[in-house]
Amino acid sequence: MTLIFVLAALTIGIVQSSFFEWAFHRYWLHRPWLPKDCFTTHTLIHHQLCKFDDTFHAEEEEQHEALSFSWWAAPILIAINTAPWAALAWILSASGLNLPHMAFLITFAATMGLYYLGYEGTHFLMHKPKFAWLERSRPFRFIERHHRIHHVRMNRNLNVLLPLADLVLGTLVTEMPVVGPTPRAARQMARRHSQFGRRLLERTPKLVRGQAQASTKGGPVGKQETILPEAREGAEAPHPGERQA
Repeated sequence: MTLIFVLAALTIGIVQSSFFEWAFHRYWLHRPWLPKDCFTTHTLIHHQLCKFDDTFHAEEEEQHEALSFSWWAAPILIAINTAPWAALAWILSASGLNLPHMAFLITFAATMGLYYLGYEGTHFLMHKPKFAWLERSRPFRFIERHHRIHHVRMNRNLNVLLPLADLVLGTLVTEMPVVGPTPRAARQMARRHSQFGRRLLERTPKLVRGQAQASTKGGPVGKQETILPEAREGAEAPHPGERQA
C-alpha cells in the first residue's frame, strides 16, 4: 500500500508541477497583478534583456539580475502545492481512514522540490550555458528552442522544464518565428525597473539624467515604442488567423 501511495505521489507531483508552472508563468509572471514584483522582474526586466536570439544568452552584467527566483520562492511554492493534499490527508485521517498519508505527502513535496530545482537549473543554463555536453544533448536542445520561442511569443510555450501543460492546454508551439534584432527600447524599459538601471541612474550627472528620463517616458522613438503595450499585457500581438488561448 505504501509503495502505491509513493508512486501515486510521484506521478501526481510531476503532472501538478507542470500545470502549476504553466499557470504561475502565465498568470503571475506575465500579468501585472499581485505580487507585482513577479511581473516586473520577469516580464519588464528578464524578457526585455534576454528578448530575441541576439540577446538570449546572458553575457552582460545587467542580464543576470532576473535569471533566478529569490531563495524563499521554493518553500512558498512547494507549500502552496502541498497544502491541499495535507488538508485532504487530515480529513481522511480524522474520518478514520488509516492510509500512508505521510509517505504520500513527503514524496509529493520532494517531487515538487526536485521539479523546482530542475526548472531553475534548466532556465539558468539556457541563458547562461556552462556545459557543452548538455547543450549538445537532444532533450536540452529541444527545451531550449521551446523556451526561445517563448521569449518571442510570451503567451506560448509557458513550460520551461516539462511542456506537458503546454501540450494539453494548446499553447505548445514548435515553429520559431522570424524576428529581427532586439530593439533598443527593450533595454530602456528594463532599466526603468531594474536595480542595474537605478545604479546607473545614480552615477549619471543630473543634466544627462533628466535628458535620459525624458527620452524614455513617452518620447517619440518610432517603432521601438511598440514594445510597450506588448510587455504591459505580457504577450505578443496575436498572429494573423490565430485565436488567443
